[in-house]
Amino acid sequence: MFKLPFILLLTPILSAKDGQTLFTTNCSACHLPDTMQVGPSMIEIAKLYKGKPDEFIKWCNEPQHKRKGSIQMPSMAHVGNDNLKLILAHIEKSTRGLTEKKVKGSDKFSSSPSLRKRPLVQRIFMPNASPAAIAVALNDDLHFCWDAGPCRLRYLWKGDFIDGWPYWRANGNSFAKINGNILLTETQSPLPTPQKTKFLGYSLNKGIPTFKYTLDGKPFTETLTPAKDGKNLLPSLNPTNPLP
Repeated sequence: MFKLPFILLLTPILSAKDGQTLFTTNCSACHLPDTMQVGPSMIEIAKLYKGKPDEFIKWCNEPQHKRKGSIQMPSMAHVGNDNLKLILAHIEKSTRGLTEKKVKGSDKFSSSPSLRKRPLVQRIFMPNASPAAIAVALNDDLHFCWDAGPCRLRYLWKGDFIDGWPYWRANGNSFAKINGNILLTETQSPLPTPQKTKFLGYSLNKGIPTFKYTLDGKPFTETLTPAKDGKNLLPSLNPTNPLP
């Protein structure tokens, strides 16, 4: 097993963020304010679910393939119902007065502009990970896949970020393509294997995610950061306290 370079921080679980931040973190890669891109625009969502928070929550938790030629949205159950209400309130507020734009000849499966920003957190199906994979671009050439299923790092790669076209084209029945070379793979968790894991979401600090979860009921937060040279992750595994 590789000696993996990340920091494990044992800190209290953080409180929910505001609707705008929650939307940016979980939704902005696929939903633009006034244009259909990967998913429907925020304007369309606001019209569909205005005054219907329960229906919005139900759809987000258990989405179905609704529109021919578009991808099926992955479940947002990990966000939590209270946070989904905040997201809907932000969508309704931020789209007031906006008009839907129709873009002729555009490719609705092309990458959202947010895929070019760094750092970036993108929830998408990744190879060699569970359906709850999260891809993170730390900078222009260093990226990793963190898996919210078992709540652990999967692998680190160097190069460009990801190509979402295979995933979008197959309506979520394929994986994003890694544009780079794998530097290392975590073959098993560096911590004692828990009987039960539960992902609680993540927060962002200057674009870097801190993942929140429980292992056998014990709360953890985990942050993976690049080395000072910006080309690698930190060179050692540093739990502040081992599991009892």
